[in-house]
Amino acid sequence: MSEAMVKKSVTIRRSIAEQIEERVGPGGFSGFVDAAAEHWLALLKAREIIEDHERRIGPLTDEVREEAQRAWRGQ
Repeated sequence: MSEAMVKKSVTIRRSIAEQIEERVGPGGFSGFVDAAAEHWLALLKAREIIEDHERRIGPLTDEVREEAQRAWRGQ
């Protein structure tokens, strides 16, 4: 069962809207924005996890960062 949708009004630059529509057509605009927002939220959550870790434990080592980057890319 899919999640309920909600209609929102957003204001974006015309050039951005045009680039989106060139790629997905006018019927795919909402889906594109939904996916972009989901992706941005995932990045923000990852940043929050890192900041919390660094606050509690200290900076991530290069080795841990590289491992996390490989995991993010699915390697």
